[in-house]
Amino acid sequence: MPRTKRIFISREHGSHHLYSQTVGAELLFGSREKEQLLKILKRLTSGFFVEVHGFAFMSNHIHLIVTEQEEASRLASESELLERYHRIMGRKAEPPLGSHKPDGRVEVDEDGGVERLRARLGSINRFMQEFKQSFSRWYNKTHQRKGYLWSDRYGDKVLERGDHELVCRSYIDLNAIRAGICRLPEGYRWSSIGLRVRSPKSWGKLLSPLPGERDRPEGLFDWYRQYLYHSGGIDAPGKAKIDPEIVKSVEEYHGRLGIGDLLRYRVRNLTEGLALGSREFIEQHQRLLGRKHIGARRLLEGCELFVTRVLRSP
Repeated sequence: MPRTKRIFISREHGSHHLYSQTVGAELLFGSREKEQLLKILKRLTSGFFVEVHGFAFMSNHIHLIVTEQEEASRLASESELLERYHRIMGRKAEPPLGSHKPDGRVEVDEDGGVERLRARLGSINRFMQEFKQSFSRWYNKTHQRKGYLWSDRYGDKVLERGDHELVCRSYIDLNAIRAGICRLPEGYRWSSIGLRVRSPKSWGKLLSPLPGERDRPEGLFDWYRQYLYHSGGIDAPGKAKIDPEIVKSVEEYHGRLGIGDLLRYRVRNLTEGLALGSREFIEQHQRLLGRKHIGARRLLEGCELFVTRVLRSP
């Protein structure tokens, strides 16, 4: 039976929900594998003309919400295309110059492969292929394994711009809740909501607001968090849900994160060697230990406490 032809939608009209499952739905991904998935995602988003708006990496499947940057891809210069390609493949990698023939020859394009490279870096399909293949190679090498890792080609649902996208992202951010892995959506490290609360700066570098979100007023995150908890508190057959008392508490604060929430998620590893203090205090210990300088991060907005891992043993 022939495969269904994929439909790609302009970022002005919507986005794509991409998802893929392991062979036989085996639970193959632990914390190490999920961290590697996140690492690969960061590398690919630095090169492809693809914006990521939400994600969740579970034990046997992954979710992404993405849009293409059509205009940026179309207007990119040859030097920018090469720079993006090298971010993905490495400085020594040579971009494709033309098409490969059955006899092994390469028929070089008239423009030296510039438009071919533009089409490649601007393609959601190539982005997802590279994402899955890169992880498969790493996983099989790490676990001395051979064969297919993913059950089939990735799934793709087109999302209309606006509330439909937010509904889908909330579904993704609630995956860990529905699976009974954690009590709070932000408690799951490998999701867009978890990254947003744990490390806003990293979130800002990796993820972009949905196109529909840009039309909303300030305070969108508080609104979204309240919406997320409402959704997570609804009964779903055979699935876990957020405790009603927790939902009520989030409602009372209108979705805002309290000081306790921020401390819970950003100071989780204090017993693992973090330095905590003023910027000067941390930099002094860096010099005393002869450690490579690591910029101190502010613990909470509006306070003069900073954190870093410089006290960890080499």
